[in-house]
Amino acid sequence: MSSLFSGKDMRSISMPTIMYGTAWKKERTQELVELAVRNGFRGIDTACQPKHYFEPGVGAALESLYSLKIITREEIFLQTKFTSLDGQDPNNIPYDSNAELSDQVRQSFQTSLKNLRTTYLDSLVMHSPMRNIKDTIKVWKVFEEFYKAGSVKRLGLSNTYDLNTLRAVYEAAEIKPTVLQNRFYAQSGYDVPIREFCRNNGIQYQSFWTLTANPSIISRLLYYFMH
Repeated sequence: MSSLFSGKDMRSISMPTIMYGTAWKKERTQELVELAVRNGFRGIDTACQPKHYFEPGVGAALESLYSLKIITREEIFLQTKFTSLDGQDPNNIPYDSNAELSDQVRQSFQTSLKNLRTTYLDSLVMHSPMRNIKDTIKVWKVFEEFYKAGSVKRLGLSNTYDLNTLRAVYEAAEIKPTVLQNRFYAQSGYDVPIREFCRNNGIQYQSFWTLTANPSIISRLLYYFMH
């Protein structure tokens, strides 16, 4: 593939403020993604993890929308994730579980491109750090291969609640992370130090389960706006 994005500043790529998450949609994924896009969503978040996501449904929805000229590929911010064996259903792994770790990442990436019916991704995220920093950085280095080949515009991490881990990846990375997707809730102290690190280092913080995990805050906001 040509290096369409090589040598360019990927931080200039626009990321929607709100993205549509596709976890747990299962057989309704295609229907619900189409509905989301028709109602204004331009960012789609998924993962190469059949246990919780159905990537092929996302791809089918987008291809249908493209064919109907509702949107073009360039108008969609498409984000998926590499999920390690720890997060996979052992009976439905989207890559060779016996392959070397770097090859697992490459196979997962190719599976995502096929599932999503695209030649590039706007964002590729590590679903969670690996069990140790060495393997986490090994995965990151393969991510950098995709970026340099022009196949991905942004790289990031998810479920990273230890600032030392985030800092270690950032310092070891040639291509710095520009996305961090974490659950935003009280149990993690709302990631205050991590969000400060992100602000200081050009990383966009994506929160997920923001409404579900914070019912008391939502209730107070609703009370405020209603009175």
